[in-house]
Amino acid sequence: MEKIYAECSKCHALNKIDKSKISDKVPVCGKCQGTIELHGHVAEVNTNNFQKILQKAEGPVLVDFWANWCGPCRSYGPEYQKASLQNPDAVFLKINTESEQQLSAQLGIRGIPCTILFKNGKEVRRQSGAMSAEQVKMFLNQ
Repeated sequence: MEKIYAECSKCHALNKIDKSKISDKVPVCGKCQGTIELHGHVAEVNTNNFQKILQKAEGPVLVDFWANWCGPCRSYGPEYQKASLQNPDAVFLKINTESEQQLSAQLGIRGIPCTILFKNGKEVRRQSGAMSAEQVKMFLNQ
């Protein structure tokens, strides 16, 4: 079964959700029963849940580092979401560089959007700048 990891915006619990059930109904947090907001199969997470996901994920984890004020980030978002629907074997995450400044600095994020691919908890490659959904797929499968 293909899974997505998502953070509850109410209680910040990490949830593992079956991707096939996302289209049937809105996902609900297993801890507080609050609704979980997803964009395609992309979940926005904080630093703590990012670290947990890297430890638990069985496949590749693709992370988009972005900010609300960034024009290229806003245009990249829909393409990234589209790519998440086309690549079910990967976990797609978004991290806001404004709210997670320490993590962004720790990972050496110098420009956004910045997409980083992790496998087995380790960074494999990164790409700065917006990409199309097809380019994200190629980046993921290099």
